[in-house]
Amino acid sequence: MYVKSRDLIRRKIFDVTPQYFDEHIGNQTHYEGLLNLTNSKITSLGKLESVEGNVSLKYSKITSLGKLESVSGHIDLKFSNITNLGNLKTVDGDIYLRGVDSIESLGKLETVGGVIYCDHQTPIHDMLMNSKFKDQVRKPF
Repeated sequence: MYVKSRDLIRRKIFDVTPQYFDEHIGNQTHYEGLLNLTNSKITSLGKLESVEGNVSLKYSKITSLGKLESVSGHIDLKFSNITNLGNLKTVDGDIYLRGVDSIESLGKLETVGGVIYCDHQTPIHDMLMNSKFKDQVRKPF
């Protein structure tokens, strides 16, 4: 079962409470559309395994992507508290890691279809430069 983004568009996305997320999105395994949790109070993605669209977790309190395995668009983690990519295997678009220096490992990441933007001289940059993704790493604009 999955939820479409119009459910969040009807609400002001920045007002999505943890309770609303848990009841309407976090208990689903698939989400279709823009999942914009920028600056939200959400701390977990729940049972979510795939997002067919873009994901924005900028400035969020989430520390792990948990069960999330695939994103068919871009994933924006700028200035987030992410320390763990969880089960994330595939991102068809770009990954934005500007201001993120707390990621401890790349986890199960196998495929990135676009570019990985991250700050230079950070642990995540060093990790990426020593991985199969080194040719995809770019300095953020």
